[in-house]
Amino acid sequence: MKYKFDWKDIIHGQIEIEADSGVEADRMFREMTPEQRISLSAIDADKNTLELKFVDAGFGDIQTPQEWEESFKHVS
Repeated sequence: MKYKFDWKDIIHGQIEIEADSGVEADRMFREMTPEQRISLSAIDADKNTLELKFVDAGFGDIQTPQEWEESFKHVS
């Protein structure tokens, strides 16, 4: 059975960019997509910032985080 999670978390990373100047490095960093930044960075997540918006258990119902904890989580 597949479960789909809609989630949000705060992540942060560190990336090194080879450039001729700080201005050029800043421009290159800002032009990267979020996926590029993540793939090129050492990343971490802040503790206790993970937030589940809902869980879709495939039954046509969408559960809030509280409903998930109280009902369907134990089934998985």
